[in-house]
Amino acid sequence: MDKNREVLRHCPHFYTIINFEYYSDDLISEKLIDIYQKFIFSVDITRSENVTKIEKLDKMLYKYINDYCFREQVKTDMLNIRVKRGENVLDTIVNAIISFFDSYEKFCTRKVPMTRWI
Repeated sequence: MDKNREVLRHCPHFYTIINFEYYSDDLISEKLIDIYQKFIFSVDITRSENVTKIEKLDKMLYKYINDYCFREQVKTDMLNIRVKRGENVLDTIVNAIISFFDSYEKFCTRKVPMTRWI
């Protein structure tokens, strides 16, 4: 099977993420989508941990597109990413993004948002 088709099989939200229309001054959304595309097509999918990363990244960016609160949290967290000299930049950023997603899910399950009845 073609490598790109195999990658897309693990990323069910690929076209939704790629076709997301963000504001022209939203540089973080633009960079996240660019990182997503570069990472999923450059990683070795024969290793199971890379497949897990791809699937989590796909799920995370789909949530980023659909959840405004999560999007704002990621935008503030993205400014705090630090890459040390000699590290793989793309892999470090993806690991940081996935850790944001994991910590947000843990925090979100404990916090019940208060709604207002009109």
